[in-house]
Amino acid sequence: MVARYEQVCSTVKRVPVSLCVIAPRIASLIGVSAFLGLGYLFSVNRAGIKLRQILTAFAFQIGIAAFMLKTSIGVSLIGMLAGGVAKLYSFADIGARFVFGGLVDCGPWGVIVGIKLIIAIVFFGALTSLLFYLGVVQFFVRILAKLISPVLGTSGAETLCASANSMLGQIESPMLVKNYLENMTDSEMFVVMVSGFSTLSAGIVAVYGSMGISLNHLLTASIMSIPGALLMSKIMFPEDSTRETAAGELTSPKVSDASSVLDAFAGGAVEGMAISINIVAILLVFVGAVAMADSVIRWSTAFAIGKTITLNSIFGAFFSGFAWLMGIPCGELFPAGALLGKKLVINEFIAYANVATAGLGERAVTIITYALCGFANFSCVGIQIGGIGALAPSQRGYLVKYGVLALGAGTLVNFLNAAIVGFLL
Repeated sequence: MVARYEQVCSTVKRVPVSLCVIAPRIASLIGVSAFLGLGYLFSVNRAGIKLRQILTAFAFQIGIAAFMLKTSIGVSLIGMLAGGVAKLYSFADIGARFVFGGLVDCGPWGVIVGIKLIIAIVFFGALTSLLFYLGVVQFFVRILAKLISPVLGTSGAETLCASANSMLGQIESPMLVKNYLENMTDSEMFVVMVSGFSTLSAGIVAVYGSMGISLNHLLTASIMSIPGALLMSKIMFPEDSTRETAAGELTSPKVSDASSVLDAFAGGAVEGMAISINIVAILLVFVGAVAMADSVIRWSTAFAIGKTITLNSIFGAFFSGFAWLMGIPCGELFPAGALLGKKLVINEFIAYANVATAGLGERAVTIITYALCGFANFSCVGIQIGGIGALAPSQRGYLVKYGVLALGAGTLVNFLNAAIVGFLL
């Protein structure tokens, strides 16, 4: 086993000349085909894939990349949107400071997981409950169903959730359509999960921007993931049922059961806190399980052969091949693959924090920024099961059954984004 592992690492570090003579742009083009092919390979219903829907979503994904990378208009627009969402988060921070005081200003990771996550979910739980009571959510669901959905062939609810994920978090976005979740089809639920895995919230994007990661590329990647998530979801889990919120099928909008504005706002806050407790509990279990697996691998390899092999290093070696498919230069494949492994096994925060010290060139840094731009990691499977499962208890079984598949789909969306950008650079 060890000999095989060392052989893999050696092969990765000394990439064959036949691969290195292929221009990075061509490698990226090969990668685009490979990532789409992997989605097709793991599809649960290949016969149900709608080619027109896939091509349309793919065209949107490429168009967004070209527009955002080649013009300044798109960057300005998304910057304004991100600023608006960040402002909402700042309002939540005011309440948090009143309750938690100086704890809000603790270390970056402690802020995100220990406090910021709970703050955001409670605040947006109250806000989305109020918006649903006022009919705002239903309005946008109907608009998306009538305008965007016919173009992409998706329902209003799943389109709204996928779009919102480019600005909100993987739990806040499903909150926007929480009253539709219980009756969603399997394909729609898969979109909800994949769009959550393949995007970052505006608040988290701002944190990574402050770490020196290009804010323009982070925002572009998150927007690209909207059609990307729909594309990969409909390849891997095509729609074969009638959607409640499909175009022309919204006969009577859902109505909130709250008795007043205050009841809706307060009830949403209480519901948000319950969801937070679910998330924290499951997150502790998932992160602990990954750490335990890593410890077992370290101990067993050190005892058996006197050399320590980590879970992260195994994933790093494995993902070096994917790094090549994105168009990253051959000499930088191993460190880039290690970053991809850290993102999947731990989280994207740790991976982004190590980008500056990975020794990557400008092209590799740009491409890896897109590849890491999403919540696709093992711990977030727990977050979605706890969070979305609390919003729609009847869907918990589906979330557990297809959580890992959706994680793979979200990862492929990020890789596809990176390959497209690698071709355009």
